[in-house]
Amino acid sequence: MRSNLTHYVKIFKDVEKRDIVNLYLLHGSENYIMEKMAERIASTIVPGDLKAFNYTVAYGSEMKVDEFIATATSFPFLSDYRVLVLRELEKLRGSWKRLISYCENPVPSSVVIMLYNPFDEGKGRARESKDFERLAAVVGKAGKTIPFDRLTDADVRKWVAQEARASHVELDADAADALVRSVGDDLFDLRNEIVKLSLLFGERRVGVADLAAVIGSYRLNAMRDLVESIEPGREARALAILHRIVRSGAERPAGIIYVLTRHFLDLLKAKSGLGQGGYRYERSRRAAQAFTAREIVIWLENLRRAELLLKTSSFPEETLLVGAFVHSFKGEYVEFPLMAA
Repeated sequence: MRSNLTHYVKIFKDVEKRDIVNLYLLHGSENYIMEKMAERIASTIVPGDLKAFNYTVAYGSEMKVDEFIATATSFPFLSDYRVLVLRELEKLRGSWKRLISYCENPVPSSVVIMLYNPFDEGKGRARESKDFERLAAVVGKAGKTIPFDRLTDADVRKWVAQEARASHVELDADAADALVRSVGDDLFDLRNEIVKLSLLFGERRVGVADLAAVIGSYRLNAMRDLVESIEPGREARALAILHRIVRSGAERPAGIIYVLTRHFLDLLKAKSGLGQGGYRYERSRRAAQAFTAREIVIWLENLRRAELLLKTSSFPEETLLVGAFVHSFKGEYVEFPLMAA
């Protein structure tokens, strides 16, 4: 499931109303916005000059639950509230029962903000624990649970443009598109690149050529070259470019699959006569003429299967990608050994 920027604008505005509850459970795969929400909640509750006394951050993999609860049950210092942020709740091992017990009867003067991401770094869903389900049910009664799904492709680009403007950088549409194609849709990674652009170019318009100076022209153009090479009869060139990208580290395998999936979804829409016109639509419509609708569907399915194993197994990454490519060029669905087992 994907969310849009309007959804996040609304929940940030809701926080500004200071309708404070004692428990917040922020959960989902959009880590960057989830972290920003936790910061926003904390900043509206604890004054900056008292933060050192009334603000605690803990991590699920390191936390001792009894100590965390002891802090939560202590009185705030010269403030109405104490704020505790528990990051990486998904890494908590044991002690869920104690945490759930506290959430059943939270201290009125403490606000506990918990962040739970059921996805690994490769965006693969981790096993959803029954402990989390019980915690979510309890927090739902005594506080607020807020989902954070990843942004849609279109809204990732809008977000990039907005973040760039906030950093006094004006990205033209082609540069914003090139940045996302090169870096991927992880907002932390995109934010890092925007900071670089701000430091280098200051308050001026940034185009694709400027972007290449920061990211590197090879990395910026590598995925474009790969996408353009994927046509019937150009198998060898496509595989050669794929090999160079993976071996050089110009793009992560997850990023390659993201870009190609988006490309073939655009082709399928154009093939079906869906679209709003414009340069990008015309480009997709022309590219789609080289494929049948079935061939496009096969590419999408094989990319999905490769992505699934990329997230859930230790299968060699390049082998997964090459397998998806070769079978897609042949018009066949790929069956990886681990999927057939």
